[in-house]
Amino acid sequence: MWVIISLVIAAVAVLFAVQNNTMTSVHFFSWTFAQSQGVILLGGFVAGFIASMLIYLPTHIRNKLKIRRHERRLSDLEGQLNEERGKREYIEKEHAAALRIQKNNGVTGSKAES
Repeated sequence: MWVIISLVIAAVAVLFAVQNNTMTSVHFFSWTFAQSQGVILLGGFVAGFIASMLIYLPTHIRNKLKIRRHERRLSDLEGQLNEERGKREYIEKEHAAALRIQKNNGVTGSKAES
């Protein structure tokens, strides 16, 4: 999908550069160069894209690291939860067994008194 989108954008950029082929002089400080309007505008677009990526990239990387750290923490907590559930099941079984023993002792104890 990304390849198709990239090809469409590239085709539009080439079409734009071909249709805007008027030569233009650009003066930047002591530099002067002549190029077609389309190439100059595409160069500006690319420079803006690169600048925005340089601004966005640190935030993106920081967020990815946070997500990875939170996923690890979540995995650890899920492991602890499963461990606690196992302990709870064991305690519930022990408690049920103790209640059965107590009930059986209570029944035999009341028969012995009669």
